[in-house]
Amino acid sequence: MQIQVGGWKHSKGEYEGREFDFVTIYAVSRMEQKDTQRGSAGIDMRGDPSLVESLKKIDFVGFLLCDVQTEPRATGKGQFVETVTHISVVPEKPLSAMTAPNKAAA
Repeated sequence: MQIQVGGWKHSKGEYEGREFDFVTIYAVSRMEQKDTQRGSAGIDMRGDPSLVESLKKIDFVGFLLCDVQTEPRATGKGQFVETVTHISVVPEKPLSAMTAPNKAAA
C-alpha cells in the first residue's frame, strides 16, 4: 500500500521486566468520506526494528509518499498488531513525465 509518511521513532528498552524494540511510523491516511467526517487523519503504525537503518537514510523534510508492506505480528496473549516490514520512498516523477501526452491514447 502507499501512504504519506512524515517521520519515525525507534523505541528500545525494558518495561516491567519485559524488553521491547519497535519502530513507530507516523503517517497521514485518508478517512472514509461521509456526512459525519471528511479529510485525512494522522496515524501511527508499528514497524519492525530491522527498518531502522533504512529509515535513517530517508530525509523526512515533509511527508513523503512511501510503499509500505505489513504483516500481522503476535504481541502476546493471543493479540496481533499489523506491523510494517518494508518501507521505501516512491520516486517522484519528473514534471515532463506527468505532462507528456499519452501516446497509447492516440
